[in-house]
Amino acid sequence: MNHNLFGKLGALAAGALAMYYLDPQMGAQRRALLADLVTSGMRGESAGGPALQARLARRTYHRAVRVDPQADAELRAGIQARLGRLVSHPRALDVRVDQGVVRLSGDVLARERDGLLLQVQQMPGVLKLVNAMTAHETPDGITRREAREEGEAPPQVAA
Repeated sequence: MNHNLFGKLGALAAGALAMYYLDPQMGAQRRALLADLVTSGMRGESAGGPALQARLARRTYHRAVRVDPQADAELRAGIQARLGRLVSHPRALDVRVDQGVVRLSGDVLARERDGLLLQVQQMPGVLKLVNAMTAHETPDGITRREAREEGEAPPQVAA
């Protein structure tokens, strides 16, 4: 009985370890850290030595961010092209992109906000997403804002 229990616990631990190191977002960084720890141990360095700390800092935490205005412009255009399929009032939103950081501002329906954020976050090139949108339960405030932006008179409310 104990043999079977230890086998199951071992399999569970192996699965958790695999998930930890094969994670699509942080796995590469974790594997690099593990590789540095293993190689430093083989060379007889202390695990917390200053040489190792400097190497880890350069390798995993201080990567240079390349500034590419063309990539930002293409990403912005791609997001704006998708807005019409993701929200009811795409012209009520403003999209800004700076070095892969996307900032969405303006008005959106509350029921559409989470789906929009999820879709934009998953787009290639988006490093970070900043939500500065105002969510509305009804489209009343949103349609008035669009009308003002287009230079039209706002719709009249019957008394």
